[in-house]
Amino acid sequence: MSLTAGSITCRCYCLDGPPPKTFLTNVERDLKRHAFRPVQVERSPRSLGWVNAQNVLDADLTLEKVRFDDFLVFGLRVDRVRVNGRLLKAHAAAAIEKALRQRERRTLSRDERMAFVEKVRLDLLAKQTPLTSLYDVAWSLETHHVYFSATGDSLNQEFCDLFGETFHTALTPLFPFLRAERKAKQEGLIDELLATMPAQLSPQYTDVPSR
Repeated sequence: MSLTAGSITCRCYCLDGPPPKTFLTNVERDLKRHAFRPVQVERSPRSLGWVNAQNVLDADLTLEKVRFDDFLVFGLRVDRVRVNGRLLKAHAAAAIEKALRQRERRTLSRDERMAFVEKVRLDLLAKQTPLTSLYDVAWSLETHHVYFSATGDSLNQEFCDLFGETFHTALTPLFPFLRAERKAKQEGLIDELLATMPAQLSPQYTDVPSR
């Protein structure tokens, strides 16, 4: 589990509002409701859900498995199945050729050809081993900051959506200024923060006249 193995790159969020005091009693139920389920290729070649951060195969989550002192730690597993385009084209062509011989026809309609391609695609998907990725989630029960060990925009949006569906609360990205604003409000320094000017951290260059 990378969260306990050293430094990581992650995105930080905070809850839109404090959860109910009794929310921990529902954590196990909520996690299991949105736990990882294997890919069903007839529905989608991709699946994601919560798992044990220490065991990617364990989707039977309990509070004892995810609570570490003042943190809830669990994983987001993402499985996707892909078919090589060249392989799909070759198998589809073979299936269409076989159908033409069996039906003693010279050609198929566009809809018939598309139906063969889709059937072959689903058959090939069902035979593939999914590509599995595991991302860590750490939720501080003291600050209610949430850390997610992926930086891509698309996956972070999916994470926020699933988190909201699971725990019935939205997440707000903790950008540097928002973190500074929160601290300034706690220390009574919000006016001073708003009055600060951006620092010039790069050297100033002047045009050198050409000779």
